[in-house]
Amino acid sequence: MNPEQKVKIRRWATLTILHPEYSNAVDTIHRAIESAGIIGDSSGAILLGDSGTGKSRICSQLISEYPAASFMRVNGDEQLIMPVAYCRVPNDATVKSLMTRMLRGFGAYRPWQNQEALENCLFSKLDKCQTQLLILDEWPNLYRTETAKAIKLAADFAKVLSDSFQRAILLVGESNIEGSLDTHSALANRFPYRAYLHPFSLKTQDDWNIFRKILRAYANYFTSEMEFSVVPPMTDEKMILAFYAATGGNFRGLFSIIKESLLNALSRNDQTFLTEDLIIGWRRIKIAERLTGKNPFEMQTSELKKIIAEASIKRTKG
Repeated sequence: MNPEQKVKIRRWATLTILHPEYSNAVDTIHRAIESAGIIGDSSGAILLGDSGTGKSRICSQLISEYPAASFMRVNGDEQLIMPVAYCRVPNDATVKSLMTRMLRGFGAYRPWQNQEALENCLFSKLDKCQTQLLILDEWPNLYRTETAKAIKLAADFAKVLSDSFQRAILLVGESNIEGSLDTHSALANRFPYRAYLHPFSLKTQDDWNIFRKILRAYANYFTSEMEFSVVPPMTDEKMILAFYAATGGNFRGLFSIIKESLLNALSRNDQTFLTEDLIIGWRRIKIAERLTGKNPFEMQTSELKKIIAEASIKRTKG
């Protein structure tokens, strides 16, 4: 692959295609940020969604809306200014280890201090670094054991953090964490803004139109920006069904199959992107949410409809 092709695929990978649920989630978080800027108290937000539905993309978008971290001279000293702080909660984290990781992000390593000292140091850094938004991704990792004690410790930390920080905090996790958060009313009331992301669906005509819009946006990008002279019929009924059967409506799965297919197409260097590339892309990529072990891009429309209908029945019963 030549340098120009590498640039094209990298630009495509940064493409964000808006759809109603994504836009609603971003709008909800923006309202929380605005509320926190005005009032400060009880303005936290929680972004909920299954893996691959776009949570990381929203986090990246939010981060891009703020100036990058930089050093400025404040009262004669060099001070790190970090308008947005992002921390991915590590697996099996404790409150103490999480604070230590957050402090590392600010360049303040405090491994041996007690929890109270770590809290004071963290709140001081958030203030001095003029942080306006704090994102804690994979929040459920803080209580992966799901014991009542672990959940309570996490909830208590979030409450203290919210009360002390007095600016926007975004917790990010999968949909099933909402119940554990709401068991602590004091915590739930401090994070009243809820943003939701779900896998795409084909249940209603509106759902169908949204999924079709996503595929149309990709097709337009392939011709206008990647300059393919030929692209697959992305919005044909059969192709829509094939993409859905291949991914179960999971956005990351959709991205992964198209990415692998594009790499195959670009390797030919003939400015064509073919259905055969999608067939190859599906074979090379395993998507956990796929609805069939057969290659959907080689199947007939009637077969695809049957597979999707059966999957829908199973989900309803489940």
